Amino acid sequence: MIRNAINTSLQNKNAVMFITAIIFMTGILAYFNDNAILCSAILSVLGIIAILKNYLSGKYVLFWIFVFYFGFFNSYFRIHTTDGLLSYAPVEAKIEGQIVTIPNSNTPDKTKFFFNAYKINGENVNGKTLVTLTGEDFSQYKVGNFYELSGKLRTPFKASNPSQFDYGKYLRNFDTFTVFYSDNAKLLKSKLSFKWKFLQNLNNLRDKIVNVHAQYLKSPNLEILGGIVFGDDAVAPPDYIKTSFVNSGLLHILAASGMNVAFIYGFWVFFLKRIRAPFKFTVLTGMGIVIIYTMMTGLGASVIRAALMLLLILIGKLIDRDAHSVSLLSVVALIMLIYNPAFINDVGFQLSFIVTFGLLTTANVIFDRYKELPLPNWLTGAILIPIVAQIWVAPIQMFYFNTISLYSVFANVLSMPFLSIISFGGFVSSIIAIFTPYTDKICMVIDFVLNYVLHILVFISNFFATLPNSLITTTHPSVIQVIIYYTIILLLTLAIKTGFSKKLVMTCVTLGLILCISTISFPSKDLQIITFDVQNADCFLIKTPQNKYFIIDTGRAGYKGSKAQANSIIIKYLKDRGIKNIEGLIITHFDNDHSGGAVDIMKNLNVKQVYINSFKDKTMTSINIYKTLRELNIPVQIPQNNSTIYLENNLNLKAYIANEQEDNEKSVVTLLSYKDFDMLFTGDAGIQAFNNIKGNIPHKVEVLKVGHHGGPQVVDNNMLEHLNTQTSIISTGPNAFGHPNKGTLDILRKTDIYRTDRHNSIKITSDGKVYNIFLYTPQKRKYILSKKINVIN
Repeated sequence: MIRNAINTSLQNKNAVMFITAIIFMTGILAYFNDNAILCSAILSVLGIIAILKNYLSGKYVLFWIFVFYFGFFNSYFRIHTTDGLLSYAPVEAKIEGQIVTIPNSNTPDKTKFFFNAYKINGENVNGKTLVTLTGEDFSQYKVGNFYELSGKLRTPFKASNPSQFDYGKYLRNFDTFTVFYSDNAKLLKSKLSFKWKFLQNLNNLRDKIVNVHAQYLKSPNLEILGGIVFGDDAVAPPDYIKTSFVNSGLLHILAASGMNVAFIYGFWVFFLKRIRAPFKFTVLTGMGIVIIYTMMTGLGASVIRAALMLLLILIGKLIDRDAHSVSLLSVVALIMLIYNPAFINDVGFQLSFIVTFGLLTTANVIFDRYKELPLPNWLTGAILIPIVAQIWVAPIQMFYFNTISLYSVFANVLSMPFLSIISFGGFVSSIIAIFTPYTDKICMVIDFVLNYVLHILVFISNFFATLPNSLITTTHPSVIQVIIYYTIILLLTLAIKTGFSKKLVMTCVTLGLILCISTISFPSKDLQIITFDVQNADCFLIKTPQNKYFIIDTGRAGYKGSKAQANSIIIKYLKDRGIKNIEGLIITHFDNDHSGGAVDIMKNLNVKQVYINSFKDKTMTSINIYKTLRELNIPVQIPQNNSTIYLENNLNLKAYIANEQEDNEKSVVTLLSYKDFDMLFTGDAGIQAFNNIKGNIPHKVEVLKVGHHGGPQVVDNNMLEHLNTQTSIISTGPNAFGHPNKGTLDILRKTDIYRTDRHNSIKITSDGKVYNIFLYTPQKRKYILSKKINVIN
């Protein structure tokens, strides 16, 4: 049976090309995940078994082994691991160079672009950096122009916590290893090459079209139309519109894709057919139009995929060759990945190919199987395509974003007719807008109509986005779970095509049971404490033996509109594990590096109780926290000194507040006790506060969270003698304050010192008699045991 199935597959061009593409991708993934030896060994063993069992001929095995190594070594030689700028970071610098991508602005006061630098502080250099430029008017910043930028060169943050997005790894996909923050830019005079003149003219043409629409459309309709026509890589919609479209499952509308490419080519063919242009002229000029349009969109992975597929189909038409759908998709994937292996890490690339593959297989099979139903094709397609697309995209969406849009199918079906009108009108009016001012009146009329249709589209999105449970938070599926899921979908597709045989049904049921069982988690009954690496800030997560969760401090707020650490580190960690309820949030004090993420945590999680040290703080951070507490009606209190705030079997969580005037010394100090194990969290409090409350602190505290990131005057010998501390934890990172202080480190030498700037995130587990210290290892993406210690007797 296996031999017959393999022989049948090898006779199918689509299957052979698809397998070849998968093996090539495996080679690339083996490079990026540092497991080439394991993957090559598995592939070799499978090849040998296939030959010995006469499943495959030797030529197929050798060919696919070659494809695997080609994918690996192509990645090895094409992907860089450093550049000239990296050795300078971190530094205050002036850099000179060229903007090489379309500046993208999500907010009015900030724009981002990639920048090829050839000088830094007067020295020649060769490197690429991602620039975040703050200011007011960004219209002068054009792709291809040369500038001198003044600001801060930094390395992107590393993934030093579980579930944390690795920004550095993400930027390496763009051959970039640094980030640059600037608010001062000076245009440099320089002669542009033909390539950059051409790209700048395309950029100017797109801006001209958008500016014409801006006379008759206001935000957000203007950005939505621009996103539909040119994609969000070229025209960025406001954040609140993105949020609405994410929650309703319509975000893909704002990304240039196959529909856009098909529209632009279809308009061109329609026009030339009306004037009876020759076939070859129509096809060749249409190919040129598609290439130009693709460049105008910002070259996102999805539009490149669609453009390449169309271009290959058209080339086939010119030489009288038909293209097979799945094999064509496989060839396009191979071309893109040979040119840039890092595409495989691009979420847009993955979503585009997965959805297209699903539509070419599952949607086509279902359509053919039930084509006799008394429904018009347009209605069947309008219903079937969103359903199939959602089925195929679901695990990828869960894997990266921990969400499922519950009403996505309904929103897509309802928006389809309006989207067609907007797309048609948008493309027509954009072409007409090129010839302004002669065509202004025509654009005005079209935009007048489109404005109402765009309002309807926004209404549909907002309606579904605001329904209860519109966006369901999910756990993070493993790669194995994703593979099992897609295997089930492919088997069901095969069953629909060939019939539901007993073996296929049993296989699907078995895999389904395995998938369901794999989602069941068995929480540890031990105490767990995680120190998140939030640089020179504090954030701790406590899991009690009865699986109640407490958060002590929340890291700092985002810098100039960027996301808070709570969003990218803490909330992501909790979402991945399906944790939604927080028994208590302890904000030790209102310094931004301790409370900056509190609002995000309260808005994204079910926080039952909040503890603070004051109701009278006047900082912007505290004002926002007070406001959010009122809006969400979350209970809040200042704990009494030496009071128990939580109690369960053998576990006690106590709070202390020193009677001091200085803000840091008034931090809420927390003592966690579980059987014979104790840990003291001091916020930013130091010796002064400790001396005030030490009469109520036990004489055996195994772990001390050192106050104020290890700054001066936070610990002395008397304090250590009182606590008999074995282990000290310092939450710190790059800073201008000299944290941790050398004198403090000298005092702490009697203990085992763990620092987040050196050891990444730190996890402690304990059964009350022994405690284990684990350090997070980014390369292995897990905690590794560092030390096992008996509690103090």
